[in-house]
Amino acid sequence: MKSVYLLQWQRFRRAPIMVLSFFVMTIIFVGALAGNNPAERPAVMVYADDSLAKNEAEDWVASLNEAEEFQFQLMDEGAVREAVSSGDTSLAVRLLEDDYRIVLAADDMSRFVIEAFLDRKYREELRLQQLEQQPGADDIRSDAAAEMEEPALRVTTSTLDGIDEFKYDNQLQLLFGMTLFFSVYTIMFSLMKIVEEKKQGTWNRLILSPVAKWEIYLGHLAYSFTIGYLQIVMIFLLFQYVFNFDIGDRFGAILLIIACYTFAIVALSMLVMSLVSRPQQLQAVVPIIATGMAMIGGAFWPIELVSNQLLLAISKVLPITYGLEALKGVAIYDRSWQELSEPISILLLFGVACMGIGINLMERRTY
Repeated sequence: MKSVYLLQWQRFRRAPIMVLSFFVMTIIFVGALAGNNPAERPAVMVYADDSLAKNEAEDWVASLNEAEEFQFQLMDEGAVREAVSSGDTSLAVRLLEDDYRIVLAADDMSRFVIEAFLDRKYREELRLQQLEQQPGADDIRSDAAAEMEEPALRVTTSTLDGIDEFKYDNQLQLLFGMTLFFSVYTIMFSLMKIVEEKKQGTWNRLILSPVAKWEIYLGHLAYSFTIGYLQIVMIFLLFQYVFNFDIGDRFGAILLIIACYTFAIVALSMLVMSLVSRPQQLQAVVPIIATGMAMIGGAFWPIELVSNQLLLAISKVLPITYGLEALKGVAIYDRSWQELSEPISILLLFGVACMGIGINLMERRTY
């Protein structure tokens, strides 16, 4: 096993471009899409409708900026529309007298977060304006602010199945999603030598060599696991300590989840290796598998926003779904080990099943 394992590292030393390219692409994608300053509030361009006076628009923007979620900037309508159409900003907000409109050049997932925020703020403000019109309600705003500091009731929201309320963190969504997505390419292509040896006929001769069959398999799989695991861990460490992404302080739990996910992808890779006979087939199949899993499993956008029952059903059999669920459960929801046991167990079960089927098919196609 050791000789086969070290042989793969010698091959990596001679041709490291593939692994390094996926490592760099992950950094570029996450850095470009998520930014590197989580403390900075997202800026949203705003312009006033003709029905809204300038001072009223300024009052609305000041009210919206009292919260910490976003930073709204009141600008000229022409400049805002030009920025949206040219792609300088993904969306903008048009303020009406007692309503708002979101201006989009293309669909953007962040609009759901902004829309929920605006809807809440508008409801609160319009309700206060209605109360102010009633006799003797001149101090309603100060009274409401004082009451909110010590509310009579505190409401905790949860779903019927006990899952925490949906929280969206754009940076962690992109970091976890893109890292797991590109790691699929790294892990699957790291086993390409098996396919090349099968095509050239050297795999059968290697099986008949004095080296035990299980050592040959374990040498290839251990190398694939190591290279994929190190890629994910290094990216997480880089974004946490260099780009200041907040992935929490439970890094030990994250390392365990990464190991379980990497094992599942290595097992899936073995299954794929058993079904292809040429490197060209592998090069065609891997992008389909990786992109399909990322789109359906929630790597490109939160799975919580998907309502199609068919896609949700398919996502239940994809390892990337449970890898993201476990990572976000640790970093965002701070879930306990008992709550994390389900996605981790499914990853391990998926890996064992794919590994058994893959090796069995590999043996049948070899002889």
